[in-house]
Amino acid sequence: MNYKWKLTGILLIIAVLLAGCSNTTVQPQESTLKTVEITMSTNPPMPTVGVNELVINLRNEKNQPITGANVDISADHSEMSGMTMNGVATEQENGNYAITADFSMLGLWKITIVVQKEEVEYKKVLDLKIQ
Repeated sequence: MNYKWKLTGILLIIAVLLAGCSNTTVQPQESTLKTVEITMSTNPPMPTVGVNELVINLRNEKNQPITGANVDISADHSEMSGMTMNGVATEQENGNYAITADFSMLGLWKITIVVQKEEVEYKKVLDLKIQ
């Protein structure tokens, strides 16, 4: 009789473990992320080797300016590995953030823009040709 109780106990433990490992369905939660439009312009309009200003414009889904964000910028030369620069853009007005970049070489640069606001992060990568 003692053997049957031990066997029943072992089977009960196995059943509980298997139930805990089963694939449970999790209901998807509605995303709180909103659409952010990230655009960039340069000053001068045709960027050249040397000092250029990058102006990042942030707009929400209602085309309103986004203020109070942290905007990190990095630039990597596509054809010359190791040629990088980065920094934080300064908030201007009307959803604009600006940073000065000193491009030391002609060619294609990958500009990575990372926007953080209210614990949410948005990222966009743009190509910029320096002439």
